[in-house]
Amino acid sequence: MYDYILEEMADAIAKELHVDSNETLSVLSRYWQDKIAHVWQVDDMLEAARRAGKPITRTDAAGLLYNVFDHHDSSLGISWTSLDVALEDYHFDLKTWPEEKYIEVHGIFKVWRKGNPIAHQFGTYPNKLDGNLPDALGLAKTMAKEIPGESVFIGLANYPDEDAVPWLTISLPDGNTEPIIEESEEPCTLYSQDNASAS
Repeated sequence: MYDYILEEMADAIAKELHVDSNETLSVLSRYWQDKIAHVWQVDDMLEAARRAGKPITRTDAAGLLYNVFDHHDSSLGISWTSLDVALEDYHFDLKTWPEEKYIEVHGIFKVWRKGNPIAHQFGTYPNKLDGNLPDALGLAKTMAKEIPGESVFIGLANYPDEDAVPWLTISLPDGNTEPIIEESEEPCTLYSQDNASAS
């Protein structure tokens, strides 16, 4: 067991039971002195989803992690590949998610207009990875209203300095008063040749 996990456990127990954290850590350290364990956390599944460019909520990440644990082969163990495989069939459907819960979606989001290499970023790595989607959607809707009929994209970025792959397309078709949000099917990345040549 890693020392930092023992410290987290001791702090949680001490806070809940109103006991001394150092004494709790001492008891846990003695208990684990002849045992080993490798601990996977929900944050690890969130990290795997971010690397895969998939939006996800903490609740869904926890469910996937428990599923990995429930179905893993003990002779092989759990690895980053196990988490990646668990994410392969995972799909976050924005249309089924209540708008007031958009704040629960995890990720760094970039917003850009088709044909324009300038992107607006919402979130930073590693400190601001939650609660960024509402602001990204707000800007994308505003941009779509500014030039009706022109696509605005929202994509997830693995790291702030990397291109984002489009996840959502936001546009305001003729006759509409509110932008339409759809999962992106257009092959448009931030700095693609198509963007560079568009006007």
